Amino acid sequence: MKRALHATGLAVSVLTTHAALAQSDGSMMLVPSGNVIKANAFYTPSEANITGADVDLSIFDSTGRVRLDPDSSYNPSIGYEFVQYEISSSDAALPDSLTDVSVAFGGSFGAVDLGESLGEWQMGYTVGLGYAGVTPFNDGDAWYGKADLFAVKTIDRDTRWLVGLNYDGNRVFLPDVPLPAITYFSRLNETTTYAIGLPFSRLTWKPDAFWTVDLRSALFFSFNGSVSYQATEDLKFFAAYVRRSDAFTIDNGVDNRRLLFSQERLELGLTYDISPSVALTVAGGYAFGQEFDIGYDTRDPTGLRDLDDSGYIRGGIELKF
Repeated sequence: MKRALHATGLAVSVLTTHAALAQSDGSMMLVPSGNVIKANAFYTPSEANITGADVDLSIFDSTGRVRLDPDSSYNPSIGYEFVQYEISSSDAALPDSLTDVSVAFGGSFGAVDLGESLGEWQMGYTVGLGYAGVTPFNDGDAWYGKADLFAVKTIDRDTRWLVGLNYDGNRVFLPDVPLPAITYFSRLNETTTYAIGLPFSRLTWKPDAFWTVDLRSALFFSFNGSVSYQATEDLKFFAAYVRRSDAFTIDNGVDNRRLLFSQERLELGLTYDISPSVALTVAGGYAFGQEFDIGYDTRDPTGLRDLDDSGYIRGGIELKF
């Protein structure tokens, strides 16, 4: 079971809606085995429209996953995701801080035979609980649930199907509505792998040992792309386009309304492997399309504040153990 699920690593993150790999949803079971913790710190000085107030925006995020019993056929695992916004501004419409934290448990059901026509599928699941609000754990409406149910059908070494159902009470698009996913993974040739499906697709092109082009799309959510160059065994340079969206429950006197933030980035950076278990990233770039909105989800929000386009810096660390 572990080998079957982890084989989908050729197109990881098919069930996550974040640009960065989340670890409190189905992706914690669909990536290669091992324990990992990732953390990033982002900072940009900007200015709000309407008021013209200075806005210093800092975003801290971290994800992690631990295999509780690597030798178990049930593959029990636990993962977490943490996002913290710190907003320094005299604009009264913007909160000082926002927090989104979630924890999930995942495992495997094993193989299920669906008959001669459909064959054998490997089944997995995750269940979790999260909180997204202004003051940590102080607003009962800010709690939400998360769950995934998915099945993987392996055709051969390079070809497989994945079908799933994702529930996320804090999703930026249709929260509280379980969304189906179906994805076909394959290898076009020795340099190109791809995943085609709804709502997630991905294309990875690695023409040689140095260059990698990676494109990801999540219908209704985002499009992200990167180009990286492996200069040495330990040093990698990259350029990327990233879009992120987050949602937080706020006490604004209106039911089913949240504070939504969206942002687009153009980024240049490098990643250096200090050791096989520690990697550092330093990056900077240009942030644009920065918007705070009020709404149920991203389909029909009401604008609250737009932030001016601005430069930014980002630092990150990844630990494997």
